[in-house]
Amino acid sequence: MSVGPQIELEDLRSIAEAGYTDVVCNRPDAEHLDGAVSRLVARAAADLGLRFHYLPIEPTQTPQTQSEALADILAQANTRVFAYCRSGARAEKAYLLAKTSGAN
Repeated sequence: MSVGPQIELEDLRSIAEAGYTDVVCNRPDAEHLDGAVSRLVARAAADLGLRFHYLPIEPTQTPQTQSEALADILAQANTRVFAYCRSGARAEKAYLLAKTSGAN
């Protein structure tokens, strides 16, 4: 599992080439001026054979539900996950909560 800041569509190729199988977006679409960016990322990810998961976390939210969903994703065999949000902080927090619930 790796986390990072907001990605661009062209970053997905590098993510796929690095061996990741899943991309998790923890950034709500409402934070983007352009609107529903997650749909564009999901489509581009699918074109590269990546599974995409939209688990938005509001900046002041404790990501309990999202971390449980992330734990389920991480529990799947042969899964390598790259999660992102604006800065990476919310994605990291969700991962730390998922780890404490028994995920890898």
